[in-house]
Amino acid sequence: MKIIGQLLLVLLVTAGIAGVTRVEAKDKKDHGAAVAGTYNGKAYIEIMQREMPLKLELKRTHRDSVEVVVTDFELPTGQKFSYRSGRVSVKPEVKDGKTVYRLNITFTYNYNNMPMRVTATGTITDGQLDSTVKATIMDAMETKVTYKAKKVGISLREE
Repeated sequence: MKIIGQLLLVLLVTAGIAGVTRVEAKDKKDHGAAVAGTYNGKAYIEIMQREMPLKLELKRTHRDSVEVVVTDFELPTGQKFSYRSGRVSVKPEVKDGKTVYRLNITFTYNYNNMPMRVTATGTITDGQLDSTVKATIMDAMETKVTYKAKKVGISLREE
């Protein structure tokens, strides 16, 4: 179960401010502001064959980056945790006449002395966040978590 918890944390990285100034997404080059906000959705954990509710916030840190913030996420075991990522780059592209924002991160770390490689990708289109996290443990076992959510609120700008 601890591995699943870690994989869920990584999922949160793809998609993350305290301040008092409301960010207006009128500046087309402020990609961080365009995606910043609160997202409500469901994470599907392949290894458990289970879907769980998940709320996260993307917080603008710069014109081209955000942080992922999760508060009190509860696993099926009853374990709760909170998480805050580092900066995640936001890359825009135009697809079918719409601006699509991409978030990507890849990293490795040791979990219980087992090396784990994680690749997380996310796409935001019209307030809809779709992300996938793939984790490979000890270059042998791979698992995947998918997350689909809708933006339900805007975020405040970090000063």
